[in-house]
Amino acid sequence: MGGAEVVVGPPRQRAVLAILALRANETVSRAVLIDGVWGDAAPASVEGSVHTYVHGLRRVLSVVGGEVLVRSGGGYRLVVDPDAVDVVVAESGVRRARELAAAGDRSAAADVLRECLGLWRGVPLFGLPGPLAEAERVRLTELRVEVVEERAEWLLGLGRHREVVGELSEAVGAEPFRERLRGLLMVALYRCGRRADALAEFESARRLFVAELGLDPGAELAELQVRMLRSDPGLDVVVEPAAGSAGAVGVPAQLPHEVPGFVGRAGELEQLAQWRLSVGQGGRALVISAVDGVGGVGKTSLAVRFAREVAGEYPDGQLYVNLRGFDPHRGPLSVGEALGQLLWSLGAGGRRRGVDAQVVLYRTLLSGKRMLILLDNAVSAEQVRELLPGPSRSLVLVTSRNRLTGLVVRDGARRLTLGVLPEEEAVELLRVAAGRARVDAEPGAAVALVRLCGCLPLAVRIAAERVSSDRGVGLGELVGALAAERDRLDTLDAGDDEMSSVRGVFSWSYRSLDVGVARLFRLLGVVPGVDVGVVAVAALVDRPVEETGGLLAVLVEQNLLEQRDGRYGLHDLVRVYAAELAEREDPEEDRVAALRGLMIWYLHSVRRSFSCFMPDHPLFPAGVPDARHELPAFETRESVYAWYNTEVANILALTQCAAELGEHDIAWQLAWCMYNYYYSTGLLSEWIELLDIGLVSAEKTGRPEPQSRILTTLGVAHSRIGQNEIAVHHLERGLSLARGMGNQDLQIALLANLASTLREMKRYDEGVRRAQEAVELAMAHGTDFRKASCLDSLCELYVESGQPEEALKCGETGLQAARTSDTRLTEVNILVNMAHARRDLGDAATAMRDYQAVLELCSTLGDRYHEALALLGIAELDRRASRVDSAREHAQCALNILVQLNGEEAGVAQAFLAMLDEVA
Repeated sequence: MGGAEVVVGPPRQRAVLAILALRANETVSRAVLIDGVWGDAAPASVEGSVHTYVHGLRRVLSVVGGEVLVRSGGGYRLVVDPDAVDVVVAESGVRRARELAAAGDRSAAADVLRECLGLWRGVPLFGLPGPLAEAERVRLTELRVEVVEERAEWLLGLGRHREVVGELSEAVGAEPFRERLRGLLMVALYRCGRRADALAEFESARRLFVAELGLDPGAELAELQVRMLRSDPGLDVVVEPAAGSAGAVGVPAQLPHEVPGFVGRAGELEQLAQWRLSVGQGGRALVISAVDGVGGVGKTSLAVRFAREVAGEYPDGQLYVNLRGFDPHRGPLSVGEALGQLLWSLGAGGRRRGVDAQVVLYRTLLSGKRMLILLDNAVSAEQVRELLPGPSRSLVLVTSRNRLTGLVVRDGARRLTLGVLPEEEAVELLRVAAGRARVDAEPGAAVALVRLCGCLPLAVRIAAERVSSDRGVGLGELVGALAAERDRLDTLDAGDDEMSSVRGVFSWSYRSLDVGVARLFRLLGVVPGVDVGVVAVAALVDRPVEETGGLLAVLVEQNLLEQRDGRYGLHDLVRVYAAELAEREDPEEDRVAALRGLMIWYLHSVRRSFSCFMPDHPLFPAGVPDARHELPAFETRESVYAWYNTEVANILALTQCAAELGEHDIAWQLAWCMYNYYYSTGLLSEWIELLDIGLVSAEKTGRPEPQSRILTTLGVAHSRIGQNEIAVHHLERGLSLARGMGNQDLQIALLANLASTLREMKRYDEGVRRAQEAVELAMAHGTDFRKASCLDSLCELYVESGQPEEALKCGETGLQAARTSDTRLTEVNILVNMAHARRDLGDAATAMRDYQAVLELCSTLGDRYHEALALLGIAELDRRASRVDSAREHAQCALNILVQLNGEEAGVAQAFLAMLDEVA
């Protein structure tokens, strides 16, 4: 008492007290105490030992006053103020800090974590025996390191780097293999003006890892060292904006908006929370909750509500993917497509060869991170399985209309089947959405209404809008009208359970629309995309944009249309209903004409985007009427990429739709014009899928030019994925067509791409001949863009075939053409090859300057691929100068990047490192 230390007793007695304190105010059974203290080594007399230790604790704790340790049922309960237990206080503080950080107050959050760290004194539960004490020792030690890391990250983001150097140095000393800690310390030292000390930390880590583990530091740490060597401005002090501000970038935050007026589901939310906490406490690294139920029951709404409640516990970000399992117009996302979206969100959308490589990269990027991943509308366990992280601290939420039994059995998912709302909660939802006074005035009619809606949340929300809009009519009269309408529609299609429960409600709202709004609603049902902007909708219905916006607003108010960030989309059940109406009420020629107007708008938009990237590449005539509505204004290339990221799914869907409708000139051009997006993102399987659709349409036009253009791009795509034989077949077929029609520009493009593919196949003599023919044609008839690309191909061939003098000659000319045409990717590739040529000629100093110029240009462009090639070139210069350690560091950095991008040159980097090890 009075602050004096109490002698608790022997180690096992202290271990019993620790278990009771960790579960303060909860009944702990004797079996739990025995398992926690003795484990499998419990003696026959263990029950008596438990009684002895409890008796001893009661005597020790009697000085506190009152009955602290009480018998309860078949166990014991330690009655104590939770604030008296350091573990409870610390964990509560960590949760509060994360909530503050999620709300944008990282300064206050860091202060709270400082207080939490003060509660750790030495090794937790030091000297206590038993499995539970050991497990808690590991957990609490890991928690302390996580707290140090999080606090340091927040303070670094606030420019308070000097405050964390000492704390991080101490933590690195205790956890020397923790790369995240080491990286944070390097950044803190660097920002304090101690770059040499920061680089020395990396070298210390490298020596330790090699000596103890036989491994080099990971990609992130190696990349950080390279950035420090280059004095990367991105490492300078930049105070992070508040959470939710326009400037906050870097951590993905993709959770959809919550449905307004969320009601009920308290039991389901509590169940999810218990699963998350109980699994985490049991040592499981991954939590999965599979939420299944019928369409419109609120699966996504529940998942989003829960995800937003716990988002603060996942500081590495939140990912969201709509797996499109039940889209009426498009098939489910393939595993490769879903992985492509996730990798792109994680900043790793580079080239890749197959799903296996994507899975490895995805799980590597998530390793050790704490992220929340929401996989919405899954169709099967197989679609989801490869999207699950490996060992990590992430939470995965999966929603589906199907019961994902395989996910539960094989992957340990916790299944939550969502039923319709209880009647009282459905009435409460009606009150929230339609107004309490109106609903409470006719309680019997309110119950009848939610019963007619099947207590399905989607249907109740739509019905509520009708209640709100018809204020002059009694609720009972509306119920009678809906009952009659539902009976009529259910008779037409009684076999579709999901639709029969809501079709009447949809019809009720639909019949209240005026003619123009009703037509818009029906036509939206036949649009094969995801969601669309107002100008695209105006093109669909051929109305002015302002008028169209008003029509859309009516549908949003009626809850028949969802609005998200200025774009509009239908719930999939509503889409089915709208498409049914369009099929029944709109002549086929009217539906096709509307879709054609939308396709023409998208075609002219993608043509404009193409021209923004390649202004020196004059486009051929579109062969379709001009767009009747304003096209996107692309002021920068970044704005084009932003538009691509929003519209790419729609463009793929519309390309398929155009092909099916016989609009082949639209289909092949949509596919061809997306070159820049797919080439830069490396989404190769998706690109080939799009181009295959385009090729079929190009062939159906019967004209050689469309076929030749698509074959050119297909050749590039297949070459990048490593399918060079297929690429050569496409390119030679396209070249034959181009020669047959005398199109010199197409011949130049095909010859240059054919030369590059032959180079990858090591068929150098043939490749040089093709490249020389391309250069000759380009110099006589081509644009600067064509001259640059052809000379680039020839320069690279000369380097690889051992002709560096010839490489420099054509490289200088090609570099001038690339800069004139503002073709930056071609410019950087030529610079790399000229550096290689100078290196091979023995001009190391000039070669090094060229490589450094490439690194600077890549930093501006965000071009990781050519950065890796330049680093490999510098590594070779280092090797030739006997700078073996520097060579190894540069080659390892290059390898890390190439592995992330799935670049085929990764094998070259690995072989180079192996050669260095043999020499050493």
